[in-house]
Amino acid sequence: MSDQPRGPRGPRGAVAPYFVVVFAWTWSLWWLAAWLPAPPGPLSAMLFLTGGLGPLVGAAWVVRRRGPAYHRAFVRRIWDPRGIAAVWWWALVAVAAGPALLGAGLAGATGAAATVPDHRLGAVAGVVAFALAAGLVEEPGWRGAASDLWQARTRPVFAAMGIGVFWALWHLPLYFIEGSYQHGLGVGSLRFWLTNLVLVELGVLYVWLANGAGGSILLVALAHAGFNATGELVPRSTTGDVIAFALVTVATVAVVVVTRGRLSYPADGSAATGSATITALRRRRARASVPPTGRSGC
Repeated sequence: MSDQPRGPRGPRGAVAPYFVVVFAWTWSLWWLAAWLPAPPGPLSAMLFLTGGLGPLVGAAWVVRRRGPAYHRAFVRRIWDPRGIAAVWWWALVAVAAGPALLGAGLAGATGAAATVPDHRLGAVAGVVAFALAAGLVEEPGWRGAASDLWQARTRPVFAAMGIGVFWALWHLPLYFIEGSYQHGLGVGSLRFWLTNLVLVELGVLYVWLANGAGGSILLVALAHAGFNATGELVPRSTTGDVIAFALVTVATVAVVVVTRGRLSYPADGSAATGSATITALRRRRARASVPPTGRSGC
């Protein structure tokens, strides 16, 4: 039987196979990289980069099983910024940059010792490029395919939290790969727990952003990239991380309470298919094609 979108709440289907594909792809490569002897070499780097494609591979697997209409809408959600209200761009900036900037600023005001990152042009460009790549590779899976399937079956806040838990667990092998950011945190450290808990909370905020923006994967990919890049480019300290985590927690609770757990998910499921954005574009074009009323030259 073909797994096609149906029902008023958008595409339906089991979400478990998506996670099986993602974890089978990523973990088989990342655990192999973790097993290789130190120091890491070209093979480790190749395994690390290839393993990170897991969410994109899972998204491709889901999209391929669906009809052409879903396929076209899904691709549009990745690249098309049109039809997204300005308020969601402001929300993106707040979620992506607010916690790290405020955390670093308040930690600096208390005199907390911090690690100052390399702000040379090449280093900054590398951080931004890697953050963009991570957002564009991961988000079609987490807040695209997985979110579409899971939100169609349960309350959006539960789907978002579930995806956040799997997202955090997906990173586990990186804590054992020398040279990775996660390896530097250390398993079981305070930053280890803060990082994993904040991923669950960001999972909720990112689903809220995507839903509010008509299912836009582009918007949430930029939020993902912005959060990663900002965190790498501001002075880092344990105090700053704790403050940033507290800010993300407050924002997450506020969003859940204000939206009553729906995270801006429309009753007709249009956020899951991208049809809200497409409809907005069609209406804009229709208005542009209507001739002005009143006096005219004819």
